[in-house]
Amino acid sequence: MKTERKGLFKAAILTMSLVQMGANGIAPILAQIGDAFSDASPTRIQFLMTFPTIFSLIFTMITAFLSDVIPKKKLAVTGLAVVSAGGGLAVCFHGSLGILFLWAAVIGVGIGMVAPVAPGLINESFQGSEKQMMLGLQNSFSTGGGMMMSFVGGFLALAGWPFGYFVYLIGIPGLVVTLIGLPGDSSTASEKTKEAPRGKFRLVIWKEMVIVILLLTAFSSIPANISMLVEERSFGDTSVSGTLSTVFLLGGLVGGLLYGKIAQRLKRFTSTLGSLLLAAGAFVIALAGSVPLALAGCFFAGFATMVMPANLAAASRLPGYETLNSALILSASFIGAFITPILTSIARAVSGSSSVTYRFYTTVAAALILAALTVGFSEKEKDGK
Repeated sequence: MKTERKGLFKAAILTMSLVQMGANGIAPILAQIGDAFSDASPTRIQFLMTFPTIFSLIFTMITAFLSDVIPKKKLAVTGLAVVSAGGGLAVCFHGSLGILFLWAAVIGVGIGMVAPVAPGLINESFQGSEKQMMLGLQNSFSTGGGMMMSFVGGFLALAGWPFGYFVYLIGIPGLVVTLIGLPGDSSTASEKTKEAPRGKFRLVIWKEMVIVILLLTAFSSIPANISMLVEERSFGDTSVSGTLSTVFLLGGLVGGLLYGKIAQRLKRFTSTLGSLLLAAGAFVIALAGSVPLALAGCFFAGFATMVMPANLAAASRLPGYETLNSALILSASFIGAFITPILTSIARAVSGSSSVTYRFYTTVAAALILAALTVGFSEKEKDGK
């Protein structure tokens, strides 16, 4: 592949990734949605953010199988268009919580169609340090897209919370670049697609799936609760919620950019570091009595996203099934994000209080369990078990 064409190919992979964390797009306006539909419980309002992950999970797996018969370019373009359409429809029609759940489902379908394509192409097309670099960049663009949505959404919501849904139009730039940069047959940058037929599928990434489920359960609890923390502690309006969510994802973006170098040094313990930073960040947020301290906690907690590329790299462990394995790991992440509100229920049951503070303490506990799990799995990997 020519250098110019390869650059466009990489650009397509990265820009389509901007919508991957789209479920976080409405994080800054959850409290306002809760006020608009005051008869709904806090847990149900939180599920509005995690609801898209059900459909993302389903369509991630469907897309993995469809990619064998339909060009990845068509799948990605369709998914990006669906995400943008879902956001636009939510701005126009938002009279009930039920209709918002419908648009959340539409957005989830679109994300699910896009999500496995990018890491699948990376695992198929690149090797060695270039693959690590691309996985880190892909993770950065994913969190960067979520960051932009959180930041812009908080300010758009100042004109009315429904306008926060305009952030899903971020799928349009990705759609344009994908149309230009991805080959029509989605052929890769190498000759891997011309290799011998693949063998029988085996679930060789189950450990990575377990780690990712727990990671996203804890990780997603930060944006799911941040707007409620701002309201409970009188930190400000939706712009403050948007800024905190943005800084949280900024930490993830920086973590993705540094992932390649960190992974070279820490190797199998990269996930452990990300988990510990999530625990530390959530602890600082729980104690924060001011916006600057909450910002610091959000930034360090965001570094947990480096756990994702560390586990997505395992998708190439079984040649010929890179897209399917990427889809399985991403599906695990969607499961984790969906069950995030369970942490709220646990916090309430353990503390006997509905205070948002205890939800962040629960996140700390979950992150520490995750850190221990990554160490345990790493030791088994070291021993060749």
